[in-house]
Formats: sequence, C-alpha cells, structure tokens
Amino acid sequence: MAMVEIRPIDSKKWHDKKGKESFTQPKVVEVLYDKSTGRYATGLTEEEAAEYGKRLGVDLSDNFSYDKPHPFWSTKAAEIRLENNTMIFNMDNPAHFVKVKNMKASKQVANSVKEYEDGLFPDATHVIFDESEEIDLKASKIKLKEKATIVASKMSKDEKINIIQILSQKSLRGRSDNFISVEMDTILEEQATDFLRYATMDKQEVYVRAAILECIHRNILTKEGSAVYYMGEQIGMDYESAVSWFKDPQNSKMKVAILEKINN
Repeated sequence: MAMVEIRPIDSKKWHDKKGKESFTQPKVVEVLYDKSTGRYATGLTEEEAAEYGKRLGVDLSDNFSYDKPHPFWSTKAAEIRLENNTMIFNMDNPAHFVKVKNMKASKQVANSVKEYEDGLFPDATHVIFDESEEIDLKASKIKLKEKATIVASKMSKDEKINIIQILSQKSLRGRSDNFISVEMDTILEEQATDFLRYATMDKQEVYVRAAILECIHRNILTKEGSAVYYMGEQIGMDYESAVSWFKDPQNSKMKVAILEKINN
C-alpha cells in the first residue's frame, strides 16, 4: 500500500503559532488552466485520465473550453482542501491517486522538501513528504556541515570573524573566543553552503565585504535606503556596488583612509 503524506509548511504567521497550535485557515487547491498548454493542469497522463476516469465514473480529461465549464474540474468535487495538519493519501485509492496527481501539478504544493528548499515552489503552503527523501536530505546536510567544519578548523580567528559578520550581519570585533565559536557553530549548522562559498572566495574580497559592514556598524559609513555613503559622498547605490567601489584601485587612497578608522 503506497501512502503519501501532505504536510503544511511552517512559515512565520502574524499570530506567531506553528504546527497544531496554528489556527491558519485551510487552503483550497483547484485544477487550473495552463496557458503554456492550453489545457487543464491535472498532473495526469492521458492514460491515467482515461483509466481513473473510468474507475471513478467522471471525465478526467484535460480539455479546456472558454465558453463551457469542464464537467469535473469546474465542480466542487474536484477541489482539494489542504488542512493545517498532515494529511495521508492512499495511492491505491483511485480518488486519492487523482488528488495527489493534481497537487503535484499545483504551485501551492511542493513536490518534495528538497525542491521547496531549493526555491522551486515559492508559493507553496504544503509539501509532499517522502521519508526516504527526507533521510537523504538530512544526510546531505550532515555531510555538508562536516565539510564546512573541516574548512573552518583551518581558518584564522580573523577569517572566521569576517565570514560570520557577512552571514550574520553582527559585529564580532572584541568578542570572546567562546562567543565566536558559538556564532560559527550556528553558521555551520544553518548556512553551511553560504559559509563554503565565502570560505573559497578571495580572502581580500571577504575582508572588504566584512569591513564595509563593520564601517556601517560604527557609522564610519552610513546608509540611506540601500545606498552607502562616506562623509556625505555616495560610494555605492547598494552594498554590492559599495564592494565594487572598494575593489577599484582608483579609490585606494580613500579606501585606506576609511579602513584605518576601523583600527583606530
């Protein structure tokens, strides 16, 4: 018996409650018209539509007409109610099989935890859960953290501080070794991929990126909206363009003057 779990995605709500405590209203999924195909996005193959339509005694074809409602997809019977708790679907049940296929074709239901975390379903409120896929995902995260931990162990204290400041937006200058270790552990646990990206970046660029944030923290540089200024002069329309300004050799004299103020 093949079972499929559909779980709500815990996201920040105005009432700050999650899981069973949340009183978020259920969502309703409908089979919608797909502009790219000119048909209903049912998720069913032609063969599945014919077989399961026969078994359920309904028309499951994906034919769309502007002036004529579909005999099944346009009715309440075709709607799927996404509850704010885990739902179990038995794929041996024809009605359940069709609903799961419909949900896989919907933007509101991520096809897997990995695809949701990869940003493939930005509008998803629920996710199809596969236990084996979840185990593989956790194993992958563990290996990634192990790799990042080895890289971090070979870095100097200042190199760690620079990356932590970039990823956490916190100033760590003058902080204790224990504080830095705790912050680094959080980064390795939650942002291992980003950590490795900066760990393999040119060290001077990492330093510049962290230094800009430190200058902003100390009001050596100021921000108006996203723009970055030094003594009233704009050096970047945003953080990334400020990084480019610091890397430009033509600005080296002013850059040195700015960075000296951090040390002073």
